[in-house]
Amino acid sequence: MKRKEFRELVSVEEARRIINSLQVRPEKESSTLENAYGKILAEDIVTEINVPPFARSVMDGYAVRAEDTYACSETEPVKLGLLGNIPAGSDAKFTIATGEAVEIATGAPIPEGADAVVMVEYTSEEKGTAFVFRPVTVGENIMKAGSDILKGERVLRRGRRLGTREIGVLASVGKKEIPVLRLPVGIISTGDELVRPGEILTSGKVYDANSYTLYAGVQECGAFPLLYGVVKDDEKEMRKALETAVSECALVLTSGSTSSGAGDVMYRLIDETGETLAHGINIKPGKPVVIGVIKGIPIIGLPGNPTSALMIFNEFVASLLRKSLGAEAGVRKTENGIMGTDLRSEGRQQLLPVGIVRGMVYPADRGSGAITSLSGADGFIEIPPETEFIEAGTSVEVTLFGEVEKPDLLIAGGFCPGLDVLEDLSGLRFRTLYTSSTGGFSAIAAKTTDIAGVNMPSRSTEGQDGTLPNELLYNVPTIEAMRLAGVVLFKGYRREMGLLVGHKIPVSGLKDLPGKRLINRNRGSGTRALLELKISEFAAKNGISKKEFADSIQGYVSGAKSEVAVCEAVLSGKADAGVGIRNCAERNNDLKFIKLAEEEYDFLIRKEVLDTPEVKKFLQTLSSAEFASRLPAGLQIYERTGEILPFE
Repeated sequence: MKRKEFRELVSVEEARRIINSLQVRPEKESSTLENAYGKILAEDIVTEINVPPFARSVMDGYAVRAEDTYACSETEPVKLGLLGNIPAGSDAKFTIATGEAVEIATGAPIPEGADAVVMVEYTSEEKGTAFVFRPVTVGENIMKAGSDILKGERVLRRGRRLGTREIGVLASVGKKEIPVLRLPVGIISTGDELVRPGEILTSGKVYDANSYTLYAGVQECGAFPLLYGVVKDDEKEMRKALETAVSECALVLTSGSTSSGAGDVMYRLIDETGETLAHGINIKPGKPVVIGVIKGIPIIGLPGNPTSALMIFNEFVASLLRKSLGAEAGVRKTENGIMGTDLRSEGRQQLLPVGIVRGMVYPADRGSGAITSLSGADGFIEIPPETEFIEAGTSVEVTLFGEVEKPDLLIAGGFCPGLDVLEDLSGLRFRTLYTSSTGGFSAIAAKTTDIAGVNMPSRSTEGQDGTLPNELLYNVPTIEAMRLAGVVLFKGYRREMGLLVGHKIPVSGLKDLPGKRLINRNRGSGTRALLELKISEFAAKNGISKKEFADSIQGYVSGAKSEVAVCEAVLSGKADAGVGIRNCAERNNDLKFIKLAEEEYDFLIRKEVLDTPEVKKFLQTLSSAEFASRLPAGLQIYERTGEILPFE
């Protein structure tokens, strides 16, 4: 047989362009939860429940009204009438009034009327009376409904590789059938010299390593490998194996028979039954590579040398598989990083979940029982008992959780659906901590976040920066009051804020709130602060006391973590009205929206990260026309979007 020379060798860049242009289309299928490990999510996972689904105790003790304990001490305990006991898993119903308590176990639901739990260590019990020796504050030892995962929150993104952490998150939100991607990849090893591992190795034979290294590599990328075994250097057998693989797979990988020797026929088979796109890459090792298409199915012929085959797979094919699945997976066991914040240890051996953002290491622990501590972590650091304090800037070794998809940016602050749009359009991966606007400012001050999403209003005073007296200013007064330096405020977009009300509830504005049940936002959030200012404005305009007006609204002192939790409370009938952004009402047809104001949602950024490619991409996306067109209802850019305010 006549020897055929290589066609003109293509450059590495051209080979990468050709391979990345191949159309590899995964299939969507449903997988049971127990079989979903290692697979790639086909859709975003948005939880339909709160986790936990109810407010629960995190300690054994007594559920009480916090105000009943304020006057107690170790020498003068408060006496509370004991109504009964609530074990974990119980559906017992109690309503606690002033001077009453209920014994409660860890994990049990908080009874009606209680707003704190006293640890059992600070109590005693005698003849139906609980004695409390230590006061508690509102919310102490209580994990609120949705404090770990909020209903309506995107907990896992499409393209996420499902590992142990992700499986735990899916189980915690009740998902049994998981939408995953199946990308079948055929693997064919060719050569008369090959035998399968386990068979007798006779003279002149070698074991087939390529089938199994490629099998593992395909699995590692999240695709589904199919072995077609060893095929001899026989044109008829090769053609038959190729035809079968092409009919069953989205991509076919072969190894061997790709060079220009007399016995190497793969490139000729592709020429005869399809189209050869490239034959030979100017790279060492790995020159004999053939790229083609048969009946719309891409074929990549890898070299027969196991090292060369694996090199080419890692350099070119793995990225194609990950791109086709929407995933970017990488595997390393340990990685060194720099501690991004001061950390005080617990004084005992500790495995602390951490996230890694551009080489900086941050704690990812959300507290006891929070599965998202792991889903938001890239690995853990081991802290020995003798270490009490780790200073920011210290080099630490992170043990990675297998394959990790490290975030590009760490963002703290107030919840906003606009962040999901920014993440999708920018192609960046965010790790988002919804800490409220106040928490965002604090995280920037402590240098524990790159960006803070903030919407904190303040009432201006006469003559301040040329503003009119009583005009609302956003975020700048807070930055100045906190004396933040080395930061930039990037003006974002406006959000319509108002009351979220059930359609049958007779509320058309602030004037109708007295006597109604309100679910407010948490302290420290910009939305709650804006409601405070609007009520002050309403009271002044109508010549009434702000305090008396606020006191007339049931639940005014409540504090939901996000607008999603507010919507849930109103939809369930636990509240007549809530406060939040219009977008929440748009997603729930059973709610009407009563606009009170347009608030400004901005981005506070540390100057030291301003020139990083990730932050530049973030800001570029924020200023783009596509972002403006994709914002959900109630959010819109305005004339100040993109304006930069530096603070030295």
